[in-house]
Amino acid sequence: MAPRRFVQNFSRRHAIVVSNDERVATVLMPTLQRLGLGVECRATGEEAVDLSTLPLQPFGHVIFVDGDLARSPIIPCRGDAGEMPAVPVVGLVGVEAPSRLKTLLQAGATAFLAKPVHGGAVFSALSLAVNEHARKSELFDLVDAHEQRRRQRRFVIKALVQLMAERGLDDEAAFALLRKQSMHERLSIEAYCQSVVQRSATIAEGEPETPPSIRFAK
Repeated sequence: MAPRRFVQNFSRRHAIVVSNDERVATVLMPTLQRLGLGVECRATGEEAVDLSTLPLQPFGHVIFVDGDLARSPIIPCRGDAGEMPAVPVVGLVGVEAPSRLKTLLQAGATAFLAKPVHGGAVFSALSLAVNEHARKSELFDLVDAHEQRRRQRRFVIKALVQLMAERGLDDEAAFALLRKQSMHERLSIEAYCQSVVQRSATIAEGEPETPPSIRFAK
């Protein structure tokens, strides 16, 4: 894997500051604007701030979350189980109570700013949040790809058994042929075998009298 580029230019990004503390906005807004970010501030009322409906992009947005809020904002997450936020999150720490820190960690914060916020610390926190989120996203994608291939391995077994029965091959020869065809199709062997098995199932359903066969690219 090629080394990931370290991001240090934040121009054209958009920051969303979720806080009821006016002092936070007073310091953060001009500092972030000097760094090239657009800024909007959102205060929490009776209901938590819901950011899940916004078209947030990991390379276009950053969220600053105040840990002293009574209601943590709703932030869109990646993955079915919500393993990580969709965009970088910076936690604003006022009261250093374990419960407040836990809430910020659960919100996905990968960097922290102590309150009262000092402008000189913003760039460091922003750099850490953005780059750490990018690193975690790469790991998330890698794990997701491995999990997808793990789920597809059953199709490799099915395709092997089918090919061995149709052509009278042993398992090594059948696997070598499947691997060659997957490379020809520029697919992983798991994805190729899944397409083979599903195609054969479709043919079998459409032609019940004809045994399904593996169709290889010419």
